[in-house]
Amino acid sequence: MTDKTIVPFWQRLREISLYPTQPGAMVTLIVLSLARLLGLLPGVGGIANLLVMIALYKFAFEVLRATANGNMQPPENALDMDESVGRYGVLLQAAFIVLAVLSFFVGGLLFGTDGLWFGLAASVILVFGWPGACMSLAIDQNFGHALNPSTWLQIMGRLGWPYFLAFGLMGLIFLSAGNAQALIEDVLPLVIGLPVFYFISGYALLATFHLMGYLVWQYQDELGFTPDAAPAPLINRNADPDQAILDEAAQMVRDGETDLATETLRAHLRERGGTEAVHTQYRKLLRLKGDTTELLRHGKEWLPILLAQDREKAAVELFRDLSELDPSYAINDAESNTRLANRAATLGQTQLALRLISGFHKRHPKSSDTPQMYLLAARLFSERMGKDAEAKALLTQIRTAYPTHALIPEVDALLKLIESLGTKKNAAT
Repeated sequence: MTDKTIVPFWQRLREISLYPTQPGAMVTLIVLSLARLLGLLPGVGGIANLLVMIALYKFAFEVLRATANGNMQPPENALDMDESVGRYGVLLQAAFIVLAVLSFFVGGLLFGTDGLWFGLAASVILVFGWPGACMSLAIDQNFGHALNPSTWLQIMGRLGWPYFLAFGLMGLIFLSAGNAQALIEDVLPLVIGLPVFYFISGYALLATFHLMGYLVWQYQDELGFTPDAAPAPLINRNADPDQAILDEAAQMVRDGETDLATETLRAHLRERGGTEAVHTQYRKLLRLKGDTTELLRHGKEWLPILLAQDREKAAVELFRDLSELDPSYAINDAESNTRLANRAATLGQTQLALRLISGFHKRHPKSSDTPQMYLLAARLFSERMGKDAEAKALLTQIRTAYPTHALIPEVDALLKLIESLGTKKNAAT
């Protein structure tokens, strides 16, 4: 579930568009844009252009990684970064270009003159998949995984419409940059126009990579991504008891060993149990792998532990997750069912509370909580959803089935209130 404290990217469009104007990014852009003049030198111009392009993409990918880790400031010392940083990002750009060209070649071999449509279709898929591939590199830094089309589809599926909204914004940024370049191309002299031309394209590139990084930051839970933690203080009495295993697993993920990190946390939970942070991180990694079976098994095992620890709010969220994974999932223990329903109602999660109450008497025929549960459902129907007819039907059933129950005075009072409100509504119309 996305962290509610992170401002959605569509509410930060101004900040995203102005990201390259920050000093660290602006200085880098100006230096690299001026360096494009080296491309005019005879003999070495092509090599100079290639080196400048690589430097720009290295910096852009470092921007993506920094933003994905929650740092909204451009990375420092960008031009002095290690050669290995961002090399996979550069390779990824080259791989996509090669794949697009090959798709037309293969299409021609397979379909002859109709191969053009094959190439165009493949190119469209590559264009849509490019942000997902870049974000995949930011998550696990595994080049082969990022180049796998199934990875792009998984990221698209996990993010849903925000992915395509971000894609549209990226297209708008590049389109605006292209229009600006067209305006200055024939107006400025070459020695000025060339740096300005590449400054505009670099500006657009940094803005889009920052946007992709923010998408990872905003949807880190959905993507199973754990941002780099800040260095721990020398003394931290409030540190998680399992912080060592969490740090170990986080390092494995950064090294591209996501499967090993998952197995490490699984073994720790099996052998020693774990804090809520370990359980939560384990579920993030399972969601990243798309392992629904293990998510369900683990969740069903963890839910009673949360309730035993009186962590009812976390238990409600876990039940929501389990019910989304398996709509048929239900709580078999009446006491747990009652606690979750009451807590969900308190938290304002009306639909989830009603889902927990639905069919309560069938799942728990011997429970003494049935009248309480259906009275709660009636209150939710009437007070929060305006469904007085459904509320009256439930209240009438309670009166019929439990005529001497201690809750009957509350049932009668709610019935009387609903009827009086209905009378006033009718009079008003």
